[in-house]
Amino acid sequence: MRPNALLHPALSLLLTATLVAQSVPPPLAGTALPPASAMALPYDRGSAAVWQGLQKLRTRATLLTINAHPDDEDGAMMAYEARSKGVDASLFVLTRGEGGQNVMSGDYWDQLGLVRTQELLASTGYEGIHLYFGRFADYGFSKTLEEAHKQWGHETVLRDAVRIVRILRPMVVTSSFNGNFADGHGQHQVSGEMAQEVFNAAADPNMFPEQIKEGLLPW
Repeated sequence: MRPNALLHPALSLLLTATLVAQSVPPPLAGTALPPASAMALPYDRGSAAVWQGLQKLRTRATLLTINAHPDDEDGAMMAYEARSKGVDASLFVLTRGEGGQNVMSGDYWDQLGLVRTQELLASTGYEGIHLYFGRFADYGFSKTLEEAHKQWGHETVLRDAVRIVRILRPMVVTSSFNGNFADGHGQHQVSGEMAQEVFNAAADPNMFPEQIKEGLLPW
């Protein structure tokens, strides 16, 4: 008997069992439905979830993108890599974007940071990626890379970038920005700069040795 003759029925059985397990039963009479935000997205249940799970089995690729603000990411690219190609993709955002503009409401600074945090949590859920936030304040528009370094500290940002790389150990590190004046915003320049510098810094055991003692080995 050919091996494939047994493989196809096994896959069919697996698919059927998965679909049944992930199906949402009708609510009982008088039972309140959970909010939409508490329910799995259509992409994460049923046959779509099975297909994506199979895609993840086809690759070991991992990706980390480093950006400055919650609206800097290339969502289409991240969704394509994670949802279509099975890449284990992550996004590291240095700030919560509290210093940005807001034409939709009167929320600014800390309140705006909360709004943009929730927006990014929702969008990355659709993209199918992991989200990590940094601890740096978005103090408003920055004209130069040097100004951003003065506000945040170059070594402090690099230390946090190295930490996330040593934790996640991605195969590819990238950013939406180049790390120079062409990026315009000084905070954008920092994120592009970090995506380049962290490549060598995370692999150097002499960089931030306190992380090595914590068990975060060079990468």
